[in-house]
Amino acid sequence: MERRRPRHPPARPLVLLADSHADTCELYASALRSFGFETTTVSDGAEAFAHAWHVHPDVIVTEVSVPGFRGWEFIRDVRRDPRTRDIPVVIVTSDALPGAREQADREGCSAFLLKPCLPEDLAVTLREVVGTTQAHDHASSSH
Repeated sequence: MERRRPRHPPARPLVLLADSHADTCELYASALRSFGFETTTVSDGAEAFAHAWHVHPDVIVTEVSVPGFRGWEFIRDVRRDPRTRDIPVVIVTSDALPGAREQADREGCSAFLLKPCLPEDLAVTLREVVGTTQAHDHASSSH
């Protein structure tokens, strides 16, 4: 059964983390859960698209520069398909090459963050993208 995105942001937004590095996915998943998000993880672009279509997350966080991952192609697939095109995509990448940020803009990504990216910073960005605020926002309480 397909999960539909609600009209109003959920209290615990569902984040699909797509990265071929399992340790990166688990680090972000664990931290994001502590910041009030639900998470699900996948390790390749084809699996990420199928998962996005089935669970319809509130936001997708993906890497683009991992060999064999199909990062940009995955984002294009998400944008082309009517079942997933409205899901915001956030890039978290180590690809600091000139033009990467501009390509993310061209592909319709909602945010572009460079690794190393602190989980707190990712949580703040995801709340901005999804449109939620949390009273127990750990990232803002430390400032």
